[in-house]
Amino acid sequence: MDRLLGSNGQYNRFPLPVFLESMQRLGLQRLDFVPQVPHFFCGYRGHADVAPLRAALQGADLRVSVLTPPPYRCSLTAPAGEQRDATIGYYDSCIRLAAELNCHRLVLSAAGACWDIPPQELAEHAAAMLTHLCHTAQVEGVTLLLAPVMGAETPLIAEAPVLNTARQLSQMLAWVDSPALGVCLDTNVMSANGDTVADWLSLFPGRIGLVRLCDGNWHGWRAWGDGVLPVDRYLCQLTEGGYQGDFSLYLPGERYIDSPTYPDEKAVAAMKEVLA
Repeated sequence: MDRLLGSNGQYNRFPLPVFLESMQRLGLQRLDFVPQVPHFFCGYRGHADVAPLRAALQGADLRVSVLTPPPYRCSLTAPAGEQRDATIGYYDSCIRLAAELNCHRLVLSAAGACWDIPPQELAEHAAAMLTHLCHTAQVEGVTLLLAPVMGAETPLIAEAPVLNTARQLSQMLAWVDSPALGVCLDTNVMSANGDTVADWLSLFPGRIGLVRLCDGNWHGWRAWGDGVLPVDRYLCQLTEGGYQGDFSLYLPGERYIDSPTYPDEKAVAAMKEVLA
């Protein structure tokens, strides 16, 4: 289970020690960490002192392997103006935070895009923003992982009209053309956008830096077995296809914020059974 990363994403109603204790109980040692309050603050003008967080992690024998900043009201697709400036400042700050935590991967996406702006313009804005952020990431020794987002096909949880499909992400990687940019596979978003594991493996050889192996449906992300997806089959396909990277327990949304250990326990048990 050394390839499985716990995440505090759904623990935002609980203090950091509760999350850390849950990870220890599950036997996990590495994290896909979300720098969110009350666990940690990171903003466009900087971030909180890292020392207390680092001490808490060391005390629990945990380390951050991936950083996943919440997008808040920032957007990679923002046009010139205050939102764009704040977004650049925010992600620059997050990249530096990742470096301070000795974490070399950071996940980001096009969530929060304006649906009234033509998709081509949104894509151009994202390419320019990613080009800047990739430069910062290279300086800090961090790789950015672009994750797909829910689109118009899932109106109840739509995040952006661009950078939804594997092919759109592949085009963006070619456009930005930076060694500091890879991708993060979210199996629920993949399915909703009509892609397959085979599509991702063929389009991104050696560039899938993380897999969020989550169940779900067109209404959102679900704990393993609570959705409609063949998650165990996805895991087998990834393994047979040569993927040797990490799997994250991060689940977007707030469905499990009152019982955050529930999806973690189900996923850990299922993965142990499939990989046995």
